[in-house]
Amino acid sequence: MTSEVPEKDPREQAARLRELLAIPERQRTDAQWDEIIDIEINLGPKKPSGNQAPRLDQGDPRRQQAKRPGNKPSAPGKHLRKHRP
Repeated sequence: MTSEVPEKDPREQAARLRELLAIPERQRTDAQWDEIIDIEINLGPKKPSGNQAPRLDQGDPRRQQAKRPGNKPSAPGKHLRKHRP
């Protein structure tokens, strides 16, 4: 049975997490460990839902080009050798 942390302000959750992490590991109860884990999950990165289209990085266009299939990035200073069939 896990105790779920209600959706709170992330600043409150972060403060509570710091409070719990201040307790030495050997002295933490199972309930405190569960609360730490739940808060860390809530504060962690969120997965996009399946309904959303994947975001394209609007950064450097050269990085986008390197991600296309068939465009293998080569290390600078290295020459690709083509082998005869």
